[in-house]
Amino acid sequence: MKFNDDEKFLFQEKTSSALVFIYRKEVSYISEVASSIDSTFSHTNKIIKKLTEIGLLSSVFEGRSRFLKLTPHGYYFAKNLSEAVDIFNSEEEFEFPEGYIPTRQEEVLPETAKKNESAFMPAPADSSVPSDLSAPSASSAPSASSAPSASAASSASAASSASSAPSAPTSPSAFPDMNSPVTLAGRIQLFSIRIKEIYENLTESGANDEILLRNLGPYDRELKIIAREIEKLDPADETTGDVMSAYRAAKMQYSFYLGKG
Repeated sequence: MKFNDDEKFLFQEKTSSALVFIYRKEVSYISEVASSIDSTFSHTNKIIKKLTEIGLLSSVFEGRSRFLKLTPHGYYFAKNLSEAVDIFNSEEEFEFPEGYIPTRQEEVLPETAKKNESAFMPAPADSSVPSDLSAPSASSAPSASSAPSASAASSASAASSASSAPSAPTSPSAFPDMNSPVTLAGRIQLFSIRIKEIYENLTESGANDEILLRNLGPYDRELKIIAREIEKLDPADETTGDVMSAYRAAKMQYSFYLGKG
């Protein structure tokens, strides 16, 4: 996404500060705005004029005094901007909405990475969770002789020689259907598959450390959500141990990739 000139203007420091101040004040005047945003009267007047031209602000006269008010359009824009500032400054620990899992990376990648774009797309509608949902650990990873196919054995051998990080099946067709319920074990496997796909495709395309971290970093929140769900499991359930082992393997895998970033 590329901002146009008006959008660039709106997100400049003085402009944004002026809008938030007027929104919280409801009715103000130029000298008051200038003082609040630490700007000269002349520069503030130019900001006010531009905001009026693009329909976010209006001026009303009461006697000899000129007051500034937001238009309905300006009100909703400034309201969301003010709330965004409050969210940024909040000490609250935020979580994704229930059931939300990022399904596509919007990061602009180098030209050489475009051929790998399919790795960031959601799964086909007819895909399903494989029967073995546990992400293999470093000690329990299948050997090449027990792999289901020659191509899978080749991939496992290549991944093993490239690094010692725990891995998971990397075929996009193995992704669970995002429109159907996913078990906790399936969610862990999906996490492992996605971060492995992202890491391998970005490193293959020559992406720098900053791009690697920007793409992998947001998945930390998903890992924390999984950890909280695991805490709710019944320790006496025979499947809990498998889920915890899969989680530990996924966490090791993620830490490894971040360390490489």
